[in-house]
Formats: sequence, C-alpha cells, structure tokens
Amino acid sequence: MPSLHNHQTTPVVTHLTRVCLNLPPAEDWHKAKGAPLTPDQVRQTGKLMQARMARAAAMMEVMAALGFDFESGKNAILCYSNTTEAYEIKRALRQAGFQDREFQIVLEYTRGWGML
Repeated sequence: MPSLHNHQTTPVVTHLTRVCLNLPPAEDWHKAKGAPLTPDQVRQTGKLMQARMARAAAMMEVMAALGFDFESGKNAILCYSNTTEAYEIKRALRQAGFQDREFQIVLEYTRGWGML
C-alpha cells in the first residue's frame, strides 16, 4: 500500500497575480504633427519622465520585497507573482503611498487539471 506522506499532489487551484505599471508618454509631449517645439519643452518633458520612472522603480521595490518578477512591455512594466494575492499587493502599494490609478492588477486562477 503506497504511503500518503510520499505522494505529491497537484494543487487544486493556483493563482497568478499580474500588475501592470503603465508608462505612457508625458501628456504635454503629444503635440500635433508639425507643431512648433522648443528645447525647453523637451527638457521639461524629460523631467516629467524622470519623475515617472522613479515612481515606477519605487513601486517595483515594494513588489520585489513580496517576491514579484518583472518584464518590460510596450510602454509598461509587467510584474508577476504566484505567491502574492491581489489584495496583498494592492494593500502594500497603497500603504507605500501609491494611487490605484498608477497600477492595474489582474488575478488569474488555474485549476490543477486545466483552466478555471
């Protein structure tokens, strides 16, 4: 008779928490094609982008402490964890001073024998 202690089982349900940190271009950079542009406008946009990237990096530090992995996406940073639930990362980001509009959380569940 096989021992129950040595038998590995597939979890009934697993989850993947995905967080998307959108990095859209600076709002004032979207000028009409052919519109005049000055060096000072370009510098100002650079300052806005630098601040935005610093904020995204700070969010990544909060998530890294909770075991998230990161990938680059088009105009976004994609963050993944199969150990942290959505409510946990949302609470951690909000406690660190970030607003809901700065990130998007998706929680996906999978059955051990197929999609849920």
